[in-house]
Amino acid sequence: QWKVRRTLAFSIHELAVILGDQLTAADLVPIFNGFLKDLDEVRIGVLKHLYDFLKFLQLLHADKRREYLYQLQEFMVTDNSRNWRFRYELAQLILIIELYSHYDVYDYLRQIALTLCSDKVSEVRWISYKLVVEILQKLYACGADELGLTFINELSVRFCHCPKWVGRQAFAFICQAIVEEDCMPMDQFSQHLLPSLLSLSADPVANVRVLVAKALRQS
Repeated sequence: QWKVRRTLAFSIHELAVILGDQLTAADLVPIFNGFLKDLDEVRIGVLKHLYDFLKFLQLLHADKRREYLYQLQEFMVTDNSRNWRFRYELAQLILIIELYSHYDVYDYLRQIALTLCSDKVSEVRWISYKLVVEILQKLYACGADELGLTFINELSVRFCHCPKWVGRQAFAFICQAIVEEDCMPMDQFSQHLLPSLLSLSADPVANVRVLVAKALRQS
């Protein structure tokens, strides 16, 4: 019965605490993997507590843990396309960044974050901007400046020059959040992001200009 599986999906991370790493890897991981391919009502429980469960799987080989990052993309597809809460939970996976190397974060989470930033639902977009900032912070903290610059260029192309005002507003908000969180050197911000941000100060949409003003005031 799916209701029983749903209950277990929401509490499997607590069972992992009780059983410990070895028993969890041997007995709970196969069940957990099955839930990833279950009904949406079951999968949401797994997604909600994905970080809590994965942090107990540090004994697993890195390649095994990396498989879960790849499977995150499958959560973008749901039984019901209107079920935006899946994408909202996916954008909240900020904590999971600490469990993986900056290479894994760049290869797997970057694309998910960029896609969620263009979501139709505003709640998903706003939380995904924070995910973008955390990814940037991870890259610069690990000294991966080149990957950080590549990511910044993607953000500029996709959002700063977006024909829809919502995309341009997203770029202004991301710039503001980058300054607030101090997640990259200010000289690099001035060189690679500030010119694009300033270009939006003459945007025809007032909502975009307001966020640009807030970002400039912060910096």
